Amino acid sequence: MSHIKELLNKSSLFNSLGEDDLQRIEPLFEKREIDPGDILAATGDAAQYFFILNNGTLLLDMDEGKSVVLNTAGDFIGLELLSIKGVYKTTLTALEKGNVFVISRQDFLDIIQENSVAALTIMASWQRYLDKTAPFTKNIEDPSLF
Repeated sequence: MSHIKELLNKSSLFNSLGEDDLQRIEPLFEKREIDPGDILAATGDAAQYFFILNNGTLLLDMDEGKSVVLNTAGDFIGLELLSIKGVYKTTLTALEKGNVFVISRQDFLDIIQENSVAALTIMASWQRYLDKTAPFTKNIEDPSLF
């Protein structure tokens, strides 16, 4: 899969958006190659990008030794950029060669602020994804995120 439109339609975060919203967000993504060992985001760093996996494998390290392997096209990470503090709470490391699509924090925030329907759709999809992919996060409440 090499085109962002296909990936957005496959991603559980974006596949519920309307065609107009998808057309608005598509050109804001940039494709980046990743190699094993690349650290795309580190805990405590300013959240500058939101990532969608196109291909390859990523490891998402969380607190208390918990982690999630992301290896399906459309998997995503980086919604910390929506918080007021805008700081990554996890470390994202490439485990194998592949590529991701990224959107900057400001572009993502602009989309959310311009369109409340899209914002609600994205947030509801994010919660469903977390419940399925990392159910142990459901009981983690971190007021510093918002």
